[in-house]
Amino acid sequence: MLTGLLAFASFAHAVEVTWSGGGHGSNPQWSADGAWLAYEVNNNSDKVDLYVVKVAGGAPGAPTKLVIPGSSSSFSGGGAFAAAPVWHPKQSVLIFEGANAGGTMRLYFLAASNPAPAEYVNGSQAPGALAWPAISPDGLTVAFTTSASGAGDVMLFSQQTNKVTPAFPSTKEPENAPTFGPDSKRVVFSRKNYGTEDVFTVTTGEAAAVPVKGATGNGDQTRPRMVGTNVVYFTGERGDDHWDIGVVPVAGGDRRILAKEVRLPIRTTPALTPDGTAVVYGSSEPAKDGSVYITKLDGSGTVEIKTGLAAVGEPAVTTANGKTWLAFTALPSSGSDWRQLHIIDITGKI
Repeated sequence: MLTGLLAFASFAHAVEVTWSGGGHGSNPQWSADGAWLAYEVNNNSDKVDLYVVKVAGGAPGAPTKLVIPGSSSSFSGGGAFAAAPVWHPKQSVLIFEGANAGGTMRLYFLAASNPAPAEYVNGSQAPGALAWPAISPDGLTVAFTTSASGAGDVMLFSQQTNKVTPAFPSTKEPENAPTFGPDSKRVVFSRKNYGTEDVFTVTTGEAAAVPVKGATGNGDQTRPRMVGTNVVYFTGERGDDHWDIGVVPVAGGDRRILAKEVRLPIRTTPALTPDGTAVVYGSSEPAKDGSVYITKLDGSGTVEIKTGLAAVGEPAVTTANGKTWLAFTALPSSGSDWRQLHIIDITGKI
């Protein structure tokens, strides 16, 4: 069991994932088998692109930029958007949100080995702008939000029936970031509540969602995910630009803060180790922002992984072929304005 803070030196064998052109790398997401990595590139101007890359033994191949239907080429013009990738838990299949310039945000899917995206659900099944896709652990249901009612409502698409149904009756408050619990039936999400966000949960067949006690209150409680019988989420209750990671029983109860002053990812829930026992994050504190931190959910200890880089954040961890791999984004210690994507071997460190 971890006790206290254990630190590991910089990893000389860190590998950088490259792509053509400028832009900030962000939101890396591993496939279930650790063989593929999806990530976004944001040029901070007029587009967000989505790439997939095959990774073998920690070494990335040549990235492929995804082109949603309607784009004329892989070098699509300004205004294009493809982001928020989520992998199927049992296959190398990716679902993400995307839109062409001036178009409506929709959901798309692809097989990583043949990256030609297609629309996931059509407009008659799910009208409006669609966002925040999440796939259940059994791989049979996809949750997402829709703007069709004028707010953000959580919807469920069943791959068995090919039908879209509301997770619960529509409300006036916008809802975001749905994710599934281990049983593939419970969904947790955030909902605007008197101007801030709180965490709610609903189980298939229930008439209404209920707040998760301990994950409500001042500031935003957002982007939750279930780990066993607990919910892990970001909390901004200490004020603007001060983000912490909290954990609370899904049934409600005492909340515990696992980490303070974390670097908030652009578009994802808190990252976890593959066994679900620890949360992984970067720090927004200047004196600590060159490391990735791994904290046990039970509070028993923290590992610090020093990278030799700056503004480290958006970590994602996987296991593949007996190795544990960490992907993260960071700035060089000097000489670049763009966040780059890196992969390092952290086998035996957690």
